[in-house]
Amino acid sequence: MSTLQTESTLNSIRTADLSQAIVKANVALQNNVKPFSGDFFRQCFAVAEAEERIEQYFNRAIGNPTGFYMFFQRYTHFNAYTSAVISRLASSIAMSRYLFNDPTVAVVEEADRGFNLAAKIMIAASDEGTNDGAPHRTLAQLLLRTLGDYAELSVAERNQFANVPAWLTEICNGIMEGYAGVPGDAASLIRSMGFHAASELFGDIEYGLLDKVVRHDNKNVGFDAFLRKTPVAELCGHRYHPWGYVLVHASHQGAAGVEACHFECVVDALNMVADYRPESKEQIIEWALEGFEQFMSLEQDMFARVNEETQIFVKQLVREPALV
Repeated sequence: MSTLQTESTLNSIRTADLSQAIVKANVALQNNVKPFSGDFFRQCFAVAEAEERIEQYFNRAIGNPTGFYMFFQRYTHFNAYTSAVISRLASSIAMSRYLFNDPTVAVVEEADRGFNLAAKIMIAASDEGTNDGAPHRTLAQLLLRTLGDYAELSVAERNQFANVPAWLTEICNGIMEGYAGVPGDAASLIRSMGFHAASELFGDIEYGLLDKVVRHDNKNVGFDAFLRKTPVAELCGHRYHPWGYVLVHASHQGAAGVEACHFECVVDALNMVADYRPESKEQIIEWALEGFEQFMSLEQDMFARVNEETQIFVKQLVREPALV
């Protein structure tokens, strides 16, 4: 557990004792209902409350152009790690030969389903790596550049924000550790799949809220007005609008983005695991919930700290404009 994840933090993101959630999931299994779903994770953790806090953070950040740039720079720095390490999890699962076997197949070599699970995870890594030409990280850089233009920041001013605080580096280290999984270690891999499920569920929430706050709640004012006048950019042989980075992941009112798809893929993988491992379903559910909880704690800590840092910075900026 990261030193940032205190017991009080963990308790605040739970809606019930996890043992109770495991019992409920086991009852569902007896009724031929698959254990993992979006509703199941939402029942176990205070996702709705976290969603409200994230929206509040976005609403505070958007009030000051420079503060919004700082907030988004921290956010994309965090997301760059979540995107980068997905393929490591897929690889760790794929390398775990004979660990996830179909019990209905007698021949061991033919029963190995590790690659089937890895393929479900790899869909997310593939999408992050390219979006009709441009990696999502490249799209994030375009949007961050646009935010810098909106805040009228110089190159030197923008580069100041690249010196991220130590607490953010520690959180990102926690992301890499929680995501990777250990090849050949079923408990570690299942926890990391739960970790990945939380990342995708909250990614869908976060980008949808970002779209809501910028393009709907503040329509035609501030950054949205600036975006509407911003031309598309040529990237990797294709043309993209800066807000495309958000919309490819999720939108407030529109078609589902890739985050929702990625979440359903990892849910499918977890339900497959429940069939392919000899441990009890209760044990598998417990491991997955531990991973989900670990990511949610890191993500909530990140948002709270970025919000605090940004608000302090904006107050200083108002008193001393020369700080930037």
